[in-house]
Amino acid sequence: MSQILLVAGLQLGWLVASSSARRPNVLIIQPDDLPHYDPWHRPPNTPNDPDRRIPFPSADGLPNLERLRNGGVELTQAYTTSAMCGTSRWSTITGRYPSRARSNEGDYVVIPRTKLEGRDCTAENIPQLFRDNGYRTSMFGKWHLSTIDYSKYTYEYAKSLVKECGFDHVSGLYAENLWHDFNDGSFSHNMEWITHEAIQEMKRDSDEPWFMYYNPTVPHGAESVSRALTEFSCMATPSGMLDSKPSVPGLTDDQSCWDYRQTIFERADSDEDVDLGAIWLDDAIGGLLRVLEDTGQLEDTVILFFEDHGMEPKSSLYEGGVRIPMFINYGSKLETGSKLDVPVSTVDIGPTLLEYADITPSYEMDGKSLKTALAHISYSNSNPTWIERCLFFELNYDRAVRCGCYKYLQINDRDNSNTWEKGGKAGLSKRRRNLFDLCNGTTEYSPTTDTEAVSVDDERAANELDSMLTCHSNQVESQDY
Repeated sequence: MSQILLVAGLQLGWLVASSSARRPNVLIIQPDDLPHYDPWHRPPNTPNDPDRRIPFPSADGLPNLERLRNGGVELTQAYTTSAMCGTSRWSTITGRYPSRARSNEGDYVVIPRTKLEGRDCTAENIPQLFRDNGYRTSMFGKWHLSTIDYSKYTYEYAKSLVKECGFDHVSGLYAENLWHDFNDGSFSHNMEWITHEAIQEMKRDSDEPWFMYYNPTVPHGAESVSRALTEFSCMATPSGMLDSKPSVPGLTDDQSCWDYRQTIFERADSDEDVDLGAIWLDDAIGGLLRVLEDTGQLEDTVILFFEDHGMEPKSSLYEGGVRIPMFINYGSKLETGSKLDVPVSTVDIGPTLLEYADITPSYEMDGKSLKTALAHISYSNSNPTWIERCLFFELNYDRAVRCGCYKYLQINDRDNSNTWEKGGKAGLSKRRRNLFDLCNGTTEYSPTTDTEAVSVDDERAANELDSMLTCHSNQVESQDY
């Protein structure tokens, strides 16, 4: 009898250990052109718009995004490597700076030159690593990372390109921004469809952990959000006309799409794309969270939410272009409602998520894992290794680096510089060489004072950071492929 009990006990212990050792699901949520709202520790206003406010919608706010933020960790000094949607997404999915892209011959960082090609697609990216290590991988929404031959375009052709880059399943796909040639005018933004397709994958009966890249198209103004809500059916999609409406809990499970969409207008403060799109996005995320709860997966899913780039001014290397909101949620495994107040970057996303999944990268990434920092937030917020780390930023031929309080910006070609153009309109310093004190004479990052209006005079610091940028450029350009 004692032997039977011993064997049973050992079997039970094995089952408990196996259950507790199950690797987490991973959900990346990366919307397009979402504002950096006031409560999210956004960058300072620019000199030419000093009193700007970006509040939540006054009726109901953004409750599901706030649930992610308050139920997890807010990363209050998060950055993208590059302030355009395609170049930013490239760094997200590879863990590398976009100037490393094999598709980019030279140092001109722009969307058409920053695509997943060669080994960047077939081997050296995050979804490939997850898939190679036992995860089922999927992608939904906006892609923007493949070079598309539109003479061959079909929806299935576009899906095949995305699948080549590490995804087992692709659906709800928008291959590019809505103004591109794949759009024949029969469809527009359709958050119900994208979210329905993602939900079907979440509910799939499988013992495999999953990795999901969920990319809402809203509130990007490539197509009017207001027009999408009023003039297009939720059954009209890039894949063709659906046979039935997409069902999303809390949105269309117990009402028609038209009735649901009317509630968006009722809750918005205006008919502007950004207001409507933010509510549509928040509702969709609420649908995802409800399914994760109902299926018992929420506690075991790492959810990372972040914007692709800043909007004030968009497409620039100033703080308002590269600072982004970012929240990470992992049930009770993280200190809920806390803030990691150190510089982090989109190149850190890959190393972080891979470490949570106990996967060792098979290639060198530019970022570093945040897992330990997230587990020891108070210590990390006072640790000089994190506070003074250096992050780099790339767009067009321009480059910038932030190390601790100092940020150094090079505008290298005014004829091809979004940063120079946007800086002039915003009243920011746009010299060829700019040194900014982001701490405004203190030892802490200043979130309320515009520190990029005037370049400060510190020749030694400027020379040191100039040398760092030169070293960075030499490293990324000399990589042997």
